[in-house]
Amino acid sequence: MTTQLRGYVIVLGGTVIWALSGIVIKILLTRYGMETLTMAFWRVLIVSAFMFAALALLDARLLRVAPRDLGLFAIYGIIGIGIHQIVWISSVQFNGAAVATVMIYTGPALVAAAAARFLREGMTRAKAFALVLTIVGCALVARAYDARQIEINAWGLVAGIGSACTFATYSLLGRLVTRRYSAWTALFYAFLFGALFLLPLDLRLGKLSPANLALDGWGWLFFLALVPTLGGFAAYTVGLSHLPASVASILAAFEPVTTAIIAFFVFGELLEPLQLVGAGLILASMILLRPRR
Repeated sequence: MTTQLRGYVIVLGGTVIWALSGIVIKILLTRYGMETLTMAFWRVLIVSAFMFAALALLDARLLRVAPRDLGLFAIYGIIGIGIHQIVWISSVQFNGAAVATVMIYTGPALVAAAAARFLREGMTRAKAFALVLTIVGCALVARAYDARQIEINAWGLVAGIGSACTFATYSLLGRLVTRRYSAWTALFYAFLFGALFLLPLDLRLGKLSPANLALDGWGWLFFLALVPTLGGFAAYTVGLSHLPASVASILAAFEPVTTAIIAFFVFGELLEPLQLVGAGLILASMILLRPRR
């Protein structure tokens, strides 16, 4: 298997795992009434603690980084993980899930433009066409055509653009960091600095410990952290070590399709005809970006 094909398969596999996060978040919010910022902090903390223990036991050398690179890792984690959690949650709250999904997946366009400028990644016709198909497809899957879904306002606009920019930052810095370090090193320090950033915010709101969360709720929280969050981010970060950032970010947009499919089986949510068209457009973009021999 070629390096690019391996990255292609890993990133697409990661989107399937990532898609579970929306389902579990919905369960924690509706069934257990968990605060969104508290959930964000604990999922990031659990991931960073688990990764520290795993790396320390399996290969402690992966915990070593050059002191001069700590600033880069801090920016990577604070923006790509910490701030991203805040603006993504805020975007969903202010804009509604549909518009928030569309806005965050304009991120690949930002990644493609920045990668062409700073990482010397070329913009081919196939990549540009796949980008257009992805954005239109995400808009249809998220039902952005339904006026009732649109709740955007000034703060929502800021949060939506912020979610796209922080996603783009994670992709671009992830590509840069994984050129120097293992993807597992990059992932651990991203979540570590993300947790350190979220800690004082959660403390200030007085919601550090979800004390009233039932035992099975803690089970869902650990599942959220260790399966869709760690699994999804791990696959995406490993994929960034094999693929151009612009390609990986477009492939990540397959997540809304898998989320919609899972929601159908778990919650009985049906896809409308235009949503199916959108899913087809996203699938077409995945085919356009497939590795060539």
